[in-house]
Amino acid sequence: MKFAENTGQAAEYLRQAIPLMVKHNIPPNPLNYALWYTYVSNRVPELNQELDKTLTTYGTCPNLVGEQMFRQHMIKDEVDSAENVQAGLIALVNDLHEHASVTAEETKNYSDTLQDSLEALQADGGPALPLESIIQTLARKTQDISDSTQRFQTRIDDAQSEIESLKAELEKTRQDARVDPLTGLFNRRVFETELGTLLYSGNAGAVTLVMVDVDHFKKFNDTYGHLMGDKVLQYVGKLLRDFCPEPMLAVRYGGEEFAVIMPALTASKSAELANALREKIQAIRIKQKKSGEVISSITASFGVAESRQEDSINTLIERADKALYSAKEGGRNQVQIAP
Repeated sequence: MKFAENTGQAAEYLRQAIPLMVKHNIPPNPLNYALWYTYVSNRVPELNQELDKTLTTYGTCPNLVGEQMFRQHMIKDEVDSAENVQAGLIALVNDLHEHASVTAEETKNYSDTLQDSLEALQADGGPALPLESIIQTLARKTQDISDSTQRFQTRIDDAQSEIESLKAELEKTRQDARVDPLTGLFNRRVFETELGTLLYSGNAGAVTLVMVDVDHFKKFNDTYGHLMGDKVLQYVGKLLRDFCPEPMLAVRYGGEEFAVIMPALTASKSAELANALREKIQAIRIKQKKSGEVISSITASFGVAESRQEDSINTLIERADKALYSAKEGGRNQVQIAP
């Protein structure tokens, strides 16, 4: 989990967290500081709910419960990813160790055979064994050690491929934790981190937030089914990617709701982009395979809010949400700018 607050905001969260820890007799260790800092910032609602329930039950937060919450809500992705990669590496090392042991044994046998052959050739009175027999034994053992070495080399090559796969898996896990699997957009976790960075960096200009909600989506799902609903969300996600290149950031905020961070754009300019996007969404046509019916009733509502100097993540989202609500109350399929 990343913390994007500036010094002032971070100090304010800490001033709120410490009295709560004292009040509930929470040990002042780094883990608990992180838990309660996150609690007062309200960035992980599920953590707040669990902490509130724990306080109601125990009057405090027992160490073991706190540690479990820390793993579950703050470092779960990192821990799971590390454990999976660690398990893969352990299995890989064990396998290589086994192959190396077999190769070492084959090498020792070959060395013994060489020694025996040398002694046989140097025996008093001539070779103790027929020369042809010694040569055949050496040839056979040489082939054995060659085969064993080749197998080990093959396993090393395979191990290199497995290591590359583990690296790719680790990278994919990190990416999966940030990307919505249905639309391919970044998720709310990335959204809050990036928005916080822009708001709290101290040297950034204004940033405009656009909240997008697909109109009557529940009714659409009930009428046409969830598969068609998913297809709509995928279309909207693609339009957002196409219309909102970097440095803008489009994310799936949750359900049928999306958000777009538009750095250095005024509310009026962002509203123009939002309106163009609204028209593109309105033009979506989806044909049902079974019935052949063309669905053309897809629209979306938009709420636009430009950041103010005093805005936090929550207050900016709240103002954009209010503008979105006004768009829906005003008849949907429109763009509203927060005052």
